[in-house]
Amino acid sequence: MRTTMPSSNGPLHSTRGKLSNDPRDRGTSPPQRAIADYDEGQKVHLKLDPSVNDGRFHARFNGHTGTVVGKQGAAVKVEIVDGGKTKTILAKPAHLKAQTE
Repeated sequence: MRTTMPSSNGPLHSTRGKLSNDPRDRGTSPPQRAIADYDEGQKVHLKLDPSVNDGRFHARFNGHTGTVVGKQGAAVKVEIVDGGKTKTILAKPAHLKAQTE
């Protein structure tokens, strides 16, 4: 008897809602969002921009809030707490939004 592992369905499984724009937001994103600059220690929200393919993080982290800890090339390093564990996420600025006080 041969047993097989169940398929994982890939990293974009169950992301239809997360990776689709509202009708008013369709089309290309504003360029100022893609070139935004974030300082270390600044709080940012992780929100996937469906119209930008480059620099995405895993969809399970969509909606998290983290702290900018540095840069790596054009990407920003964001530290989040996921289930009591600290994780570092790499994301392009198009997928980040600064937290307002």
